[in-house]
Amino acid sequence: MFIPKSIYEKAPYYWIVLGVLLIAFGVYYGRAGNQEYFLAGIGGGVFACIWGLQVFRRRLAQETRQPCSTYDDYLDQTCELNLRSGPVIDRVADRSETD
Repeated sequence: MFIPKSIYEKAPYYWIVLGVLLIAFGVYYGRAGNQEYFLAGIGGGVFACIWGLQVFRRRLAQETRQPCSTYDDYLDQTCELNLRSGPVIDRVADRSETD
């Protein structure tokens, strides 16, 4: 499924806005005396806000990670292991060409 980049990048904000709207919905209809709307609105709103913040936090963490230069850096979880290219993959490819 293709999602345009402009919409994809703003997804955490959509979740937070949805959460705030659900909380407002729950408070408004909950004050009228319907406890189910209050609990569903508050619960769903808090969940949506937390999910939006979680997505935003994961994106920030992903943007700041750099490819690892050593395996020790990977074990310290300070970088991202890139298995698609690098000296090990290049050496294996060179060996298979010479065989």
